[in-house]
Amino acid sequence: MLTRKVITIYQLIKNSMENYFIDRDTLEQVVDPLIAQKYPNQSDEAVKDIRDEQIRKLDDAILDALYGNLDEAQSAEVEALFDREEENPDAFQAFFEKAGIDVEQVMKDTIEKFSQEFLGGENA
Repeated sequence: MLTRKVITIYQLIKNSMENYFIDRDTLEQVVDPLIAQKYPNQSDEAVKDIRDEQIRKLDDAILDALYGNLDEAQSAEVEALFDREEENPDAFQAFFEKAGIDVEQVMKDTIEKFSQEFLGGENA
């Protein structure tokens, strides 16, 4: 079973230069063990494209899951935070707490679903 590090709200909001919602290092911590499990005898070069694609898919899935829990007004509010290029993770944490969304649970559920689909072949 894949051991997962709990992803904090601070990692959630770190917006990297590569335009990932979740910080790339955190995504790699989830995707790399899955790739090693599914493709144990492949070189890093052989799975590079798969790795990049799965990192993007996981990031998108988490973002979709979080936004899927917001109503229209909340979506507009969080977009305003992004538009202001708010770099303060506390602002996002407060927003999601106020919205009643358990970010860590949404992320855990999304990672679990992603992992099962990837290892089962649906996400490959």
